[in-house]
Amino acid sequence: MKRCKVIALIICSVVVVICTAMIIRINIQFPKAEDKSYTIDNPADIDGVIVKPLSYQICTIDEYSQISSEYSKVKDEKKDKCRIVVLTISIENTTEEVADYTPSFIFVSEELNAFNGAIPIGSGSRHCTLLPHETKEMKLRAYIGASQLDEKNLDKLDSSTITLVYSFYPYRRKLVFSR
Repeated sequence: MKRCKVIALIICSVVVVICTAMIIRINIQFPKAEDKSYTIDNPADIDGVIVKPLSYQICTIDEYSQISSEYSKVKDEKKDKCRIVVLTISIENTTEEVADYTPSFIFVSEELNAFNGAIPIGSGSRHCTLLPHETKEMKLRAYIGASQLDEKNLDKLDSSTITLVYSFYPYRRKLVFSR
């Protein structure tokens, strides 16, 4: 009986050592992503398309319904438990060719750790075609509800750092919005 306990203890110790070594190896091989922030003064260049974060607005469902009828069927009891963040970006084609651009962003509220996908408002299409040297403004929206952020923190959303992240590894590239 004593011999079985010793063998089990040795096996468990070997498993712990192997798991620890694998975790250390993975962390060395894939270090933490480095942050790269882009602002209106320092815009991001995504394959020849310059993307600038212009502004954002945090809306209730009722305020957002003036922009779009997308959430008009939300029940009254849920309206106070969510917000819609409307983000405005500028996209400019700097190449000599027609650029096909499809925005792919994750909305992140840094301090509150709230996040959700950000998609274009209206037009029904996420795709945007830019002629050479053409500039367009695009509005995106991100829904923040109970599954993304606790209801008591909704009012803190306006004072947190608002970003759109478009790459997570090896660099965490993000557009940082200012009021």
